[in-house]
Amino acid sequence: MTENRWWKQTKQGYVAILSNFSGMNLLAFSTLGCPSWDLDRILAAAVEYGYDAIELRGYLSEVDLSKAAPFARERRAETRTRFADAGIAVCCVSSSGVVAEANTEHVRVHAALARDLGCPVVRVFGGALDGEIPPEEALARAAQNLRAFGDAAESEGVKIVLETHDAFSTGAAVAELLTLAAHPAVFSLWDLHHPYRQNEPFEETFRFLAPTLTHLHIKDSRDGAYTLLGDGDVPLFPMLDLLLTGGYAGPISLEWEKRWVPEIADPEVAFPQYAEKLRAYLRARRQ
Repeated sequence: MTENRWWKQTKQGYVAILSNFSGMNLLAFSTLGCPSWDLDRILAAAVEYGYDAIELRGYLSEVDLSKAAPFARERRAETRTRFADAGIAVCCVSSSGVVAEANTEHVRVHAALARDLGCPVVRVFGGALDGEIPPEEALARAAQNLRAFGDAAESEGVKIVLETHDAFSTGAAVAELLTLAAHPAVFSLWDLHHPYRQNEPFEETFRFLAPTLTHLHIKDSRDGAYTLLGDGDVPLFPMLDLLLTGGYAGPISLEWEKRWVPEIADPEVAFPQYAEKLRAYLRARRQ
């Protein structure tokens, strides 16, 4: 994997936030997995379980972060200080921006939030392409919308990451849209789960996404249900071997979908289990 200018900016950005981060591959969890936790509990759990960073995706009952009290414009400086005091970075602001829906103002609001929190990236989805028009035209419209997202993020000094999700669940689909958009502030997010479940070999996903890869989601599953790490059949450790050997230096973020799938394990169970196994894996690689 070729190290691009974005990784240099990202690593410098994290150092600017918290000087005690001397390693690479921040270990993070998404607040999608702890929808009942307030900010005190989120930060305490991150420290207790050995995480380096938080990916913000909703807060308590509010999915739109800009409407949640700690992330209101007048509270952001205080909230940023609380993260810094805890030694925890904000590695991603996960929005509900959808390329196919062209909700650019939503993305702009979350880009401003990311800027105010010292966070380098905003996650967006691709959504479903318009089936009423020819595929080439639908893809061209999506590229135009993604460029608008990129402009909105760039104006706030942050970047967009497009997740392997929806109609763009494979690395091939994300890479095609990023190539068409050709925007300097637009990169990729590889959710390790989704392309694999779309039967795209992970070596191919890596090949498609490596030049733009900026963020990573990790979760395991089996027979259509999310599982603790190692209880599923997603080849996560071979994927990580490929990524880290190939030079991936960004966050590894647990996206535990508790908000959407309440019957899966509670965060008090899943978060420390994933952290323990991932840290053991990373330690073994350094030996």
